[in-house]
Amino acid sequence: MRHTEEVSGYLLERLDGQALPPAEAGAHIDIYLPGDLARSYSLCGDPARSAEGYEIAVKREERGRGGSRALHQWAREGQLLRIGRPRNLFALATQAPHHRLLGGGIGVTPLVAMAHSLHARGASFDLHVFVRSADHLPLRAALEAAPWRDRVTVHRDDAPETRADPATLVAMAPTGAHIYYCGPEGFMDRLREACHDWPAERVHFEHFGAPPKAAPHGTDASTDASTDAGFELILARRQRRLHVPPGKSIAMVLHGAGIPVDTVCEQGICASCITPYLDGTPDHQDSCLTDEERATHVAVCCARALTPTLTLDI
Repeated sequence: MRHTEEVSGYLLERLDGQALPPAEAGAHIDIYLPGDLARSYSLCGDPARSAEGYEIAVKREERGRGGSRALHQWAREGQLLRIGRPRNLFALATQAPHHRLLGGGIGVTPLVAMAHSLHARGASFDLHVFVRSADHLPLRAALEAAPWRDRVTVHRDDAPETRADPATLVAMAPTGAHIYYCGPEGFMDRLREACHDWPAERVHFEHFGAPPKAAPHGTDASTDASTDAGFELILARRQRRLHVPPGKSIAMVLHGAGIPVDTVCEQGICASCITPYLDGTPDHQDSCLTDEERATHVAVCCARALTPTLTLDI
């Protein structure tokens, strides 16, 4: 199904007609594509009906890493796809006086699923979508037909009377509200700054791609090169030692040594490659682990080491 000139929608069902694993609002699935590509896409359908089929909407990115182009070119009705089980790194809060959902362009996809769930539970919420024009509005038919369509406000660049500053919407959110946002990096930067002083537990977001890497605390990004240096990787269970040189990820080295590790986004945002570690100090460069999780796990697609060795529990 074509949503816009750039965005196509897909409904994925099991080949045998059986029920799919249920998915929560905010979840994504991994799709394995020709050319050894694997990419993650947010589910945008009603989670209450996810066992019947997974709905995704994908924007073709001509300057992307090839996943969206491959899906647009290759996937057709009846095409067999291999996918992973739903994973959720962008879950709704269980309790909040209000939920404010802010989506930039195709970033609205997980928020539509959230709106379905919030409406079903009778929760207070609103959804704000920021697009260039009406022709660039993803999921327009779904938004206009939804039973919660009165909670939706579309802000269009080509219609000055509809425009709004997303940061202002954050500042005007009801007391105790939770903020959820997803969209292109400029949009994310704006909202990250707007939510800077908010309690972390009330701010939820998901990136399309890896955000710009910050320098380690107390260092200057322009001069610090320690995190790109090579280091030794110790595999505790296998009693093996591998060298991770500059320019290669831990995952690349593991794959090269014949050790399987699941990698999808290769940018530290999907959590497919999360691996426990036992010793050493990782340089976490992911966007999917919490501070608590980083005490015991690393995303091997992007993490480096701040110590000469890093020991993994594999």
